[in-house]
Amino acid sequence: MVGQVTTHLGIDIGGMSLKAHLIDRTGKIYRSATVPTVADWSNSEFLNGITEILKQFSDESYTSVGVGTPGPVDFEKGFILRSANLKNLDNCPVVPHIQSLTSVPVYFNNDANCASLGEYYFGAGKGSEDLIVLTLGTGLGVGWVHKGKLYNGHLGNGMEAGHQTIVLNGALCGCGSRGCAEAYFSTRGLLGRYREKTGKDLTNAKDFFDLVRSKDVPAVETLEFATEVLAHLLKNLVHSINPDRIVLVGGLTNSSDLYLDRLKHILKENAFPVLWEHLRLEVSSVGAGILGAAALGFKEEV
Repeated sequence: MVGQVTTHLGIDIGGMSLKAHLIDRTGKIYRSATVPTVADWSNSEFLNGITEILKQFSDESYTSVGVGTPGPVDFEKGFILRSANLKNLDNCPVVPHIQSLTSVPVYFNNDANCASLGEYYFGAGKGSEDLIVLTLGTGLGVGWVHKGKLYNGHLGNGMEAGHQTIVLNGALCGCGSRGCAEAYFSTRGLLGRYREKTGKDLTNAKDFFDLVRSKDVPAVETLEFATEVLAHLLKNLVHSINPDRIVLVGGLTNSSDLYLDRLKHILKENAFPVLWEHLRLEVSSVGAGILGAAALGFKEEV
């Protein structure tokens, strides 16, 4: 509670840091905090980091806590089952730990789902009845908000559409399967496919997109094929769900001028016209993941 305003605390679990915002229903941010993470943290070290970030809001009165994390998760228990970024986490009891430190309700969800909810309330997804959000970053996450409600699936791991097989017997994905969309259109995917073509290791997506801008042939070819893969993932989603809006978020959208037009063209060429004609495909820079985590608690408001 900031004055007489009802507030909600959102926590985003990332590979480099834990970030938190205290917001109201409009998305106004009243306070923020960050705690750096360490890649080889154990469960107990990670939970100590959660304790530390909560301490930074100890003088605030908030209505709920929402937590967004990369999957896989156990939605019902509030556990992180595993984490690609924090490799030593194993069945980590995030929600029970937070619940032991606060008397308010604690909510928990996949980070892509949180980004979707944030876009629905505060971003390019406002007013959508069937909203699909893709998080284009280190990996490729997907979330679906149907008539204002997140689709979670069993235990909260629904909509792992980034791991749809698009290329049969294709590149090895971090999940262990081959040909997943994430193995092509993500930071890991783009850098990995570029390394296969050239033997060169790039350290980040910006370096890759700089090569594309300079007309480096292997980089251009890598992005063109990845864009085709992403377009076919979108086609599958459009044909399965019939959304009225698709929103792209995440760090790779900073270079969307290099692929967005081609992505739309391929999708238009392959999707049923009746589904494409009423679809809006947009890029958003709201940074809605933490806001969406906080918005998990909006259900508590009357």
